[in-house]
Amino acid sequence: MSSAQEIQFAINRIYRALANKRKAGYRDIRLGLDRISRVVPDTQEWKGVHVAGTNGKGSICAFLAGLFKLAGLSYGSFTSPAFPERHNGVTINGLYVNPRMYEMEMRHVEAKWERIATNWRFQHGEDPEGLSPFELETATAFRVFNKMHVPYGIVEVGMGGATDATNAMKEKAVTVISKIGLDHQEFLGNTIENIAKVKGGIMQRNVPCIVDHTNPPSVIHALREHARQVGTDIILTWKAEPFLMTLDNSKWKLESYQVQNLLCAALAFRHLFPLKEIDLNKLMATNPFLPGRMETVQIYPPASGLEPRSILVDGAHNMLGIEGLVSHVDKHMRKPDQPVTWVMGMSSSKHKPFHRIIEKLVKPHDNLAFVEFTPGANDPQPAPANYGADHGKTIVKTPEQVYNGEPTIAKALPWACEKAGQDGPVVVTGSLYLIRELFGLEGVRRARQLGTRRPGRAQLYRYVKLAQERNLTKDEAREFKQARRHFHLSPLRNKVFLNVRDGGSPQSPEVSAETSEQQRKAAYHKKQEEGYKKTIVAIQNDIKRPTTTGSGSAEEAVEAVGNLAARLEDLKNQSAMHRKEYEAAMAKIRGYTAMAHKKYMGYRKIFGFPKKSKASAGSPFVSSPGGKPIAVRKSSVTWNSQKVDEAAALAEQKGTSKRRRRGPKEAKNVDPFAAKLASARRDQ
Repeated sequence: MSSAQEIQFAINRIYRALANKRKAGYRDIRLGLDRISRVVPDTQEWKGVHVAGTNGKGSICAFLAGLFKLAGLSYGSFTSPAFPERHNGVTINGLYVNPRMYEMEMRHVEAKWERIATNWRFQHGEDPEGLSPFELETATAFRVFNKMHVPYGIVEVGMGGATDATNAMKEKAVTVISKIGLDHQEFLGNTIENIAKVKGGIMQRNVPCIVDHTNPPSVIHALREHARQVGTDIILTWKAEPFLMTLDNSKWKLESYQVQNLLCAALAFRHLFPLKEIDLNKLMATNPFLPGRMETVQIYPPASGLEPRSILVDGAHNMLGIEGLVSHVDKHMRKPDQPVTWVMGMSSSKHKPFHRIIEKLVKPHDNLAFVEFTPGANDPQPAPANYGADHGKTIVKTPEQVYNGEPTIAKALPWACEKAGQDGPVVVTGSLYLIRELFGLEGVRRARQLGTRRPGRAQLYRYVKLAQERNLTKDEAREFKQARRHFHLSPLRNKVFLNVRDGGSPQSPEVSAETSEQQRKAAYHKKQEEGYKKTIVAIQNDIKRPTTTGSGSAEEAVEAVGNLAARLEDLKNQSAMHRKEYEAAMAKIRGYTAMAHKKYMGYRKIFGFPKKSKASAGSPFVSSPGGKPIAVRKSSVTWNSQKVDEAAALAEQKGTSKRRRRGPKEAKNVDPFAAKLASARRDQ
């Protein structure tokens, strides 16, 4: 009969075989806290603000971040999905975390899981697989919060609540549950009450939970029952309505669902800091919205076709979001007898009511372009474009109102701008993965762009080591320069900014007239060099174009190219001359010639203390690698009123060890028959 371990091995082989049969588009979504709880930091140095819900949880996180910033409080924020890059889901005090730091922390998480997985395979004979992408991002965000020493972390739930990876948070200060609706039924349940129970899993004992009071009564009842079982209370947002008395909504034009999200954030902040001022008008003046949520974006050719224009972008991907978007468009954008041009792209889901969504958005005189986004490694598959286009044709008056070209956002957007005309509104909506692809197009200028934190000391030391090993890439060289500049301009080291941390103003250093003249000269030559470089690039592009035109002859075209080539050499010489003059001026300012590849700094200079040497694994009494014995310090100590000579004790210990080593050699001369008799006597 097979053992239990052999049966488990067979089951694991079956699982691995099935995993290889997974079809394209498989999403690695694994709910549960077993894996994530093993890789998050053992100590959580920050208090969590946990936000769950179907709609509005990202906006609540953005409002909370704005309130923290207005109050001058340090915080970290983790939202999902992150776009355009993976590290953009984590912000520290309103700035994206440095991408190199994010990569380093992610590698630490991966290494920790690899150690755990290796031990698991050895003990249980099964492969636990790797972390899911969201688990990896969550653990990385928690490590970043610890690394940056933020006192509070605003964390958005990925999916659900109880079994979501973010629920591995050890300490929470307040939890928030926004509007709940039907979404992700294949993971959370088929009824809104079941979904509410799952999302209520973020509650903790004695931690207040803020709940959007516009939720259906059945949802509030389910949440209240769950809170009673956990040992906490829910607080409905109608208690925060007095904050609205000071809000000038005629100026900000917030929709009702946005107002509820704002109340959730304000009430959560009030429970965290009862004495802090909350001014919603000041908050709204900072434009505290996430990218891709009710955002007006400027687009230019080629994305806009022939002329630049503005469009509305909103990542509404379920019925609750669509209803809010329709309300906003009808109130502020739609005009009588003027069509709205919709560009849509949704993720594929058997539970998503595509027909109802399209019917809610599109009017008979509107235009519709249903497109597909390009899915990433762990993104959902897009809904087929012909599916939405065919249903759209049953709503509009003529088939020409529905886009029938290549189903990509890059091709559909110029068509939409042409259909809308000069003043017609264009709205891009649907999956956030479609919005991510839109923001990556050439000619798209986003209104809400956050900065990125500069590299810190750890990244500076990393780039120093990399630069000594190999040539840095263009991005690495740029960040190496930023890290050096940030290091030298730090208030801890630079006298100019010494008083800034205490609220003072920078102290401008005294600069001599000669130095000022050299600085002016260096700035002039640098600007001239940049101008020449731009001209050189433009001429090189002209040379690459076809040499024949519709009206001129081939000889004239060849002559024109020759003239451009001659002009190009002259411009390169001028650019090199300005570069030389710039370097000469900077050498006089610095007092030495800068060498970019030799701007290295040691560990002690960067961190302020010497690098710790690794402890020796061998005995301190073993001979050194050179063959010479290590000198023993001659000293004596007093122990229990008895003076002990360390050198004598060491010599005696060495003598004892030698006698012990000689023991086996002497045993070889003993009569084996006598030894056997002695052994038999001992056994008796």
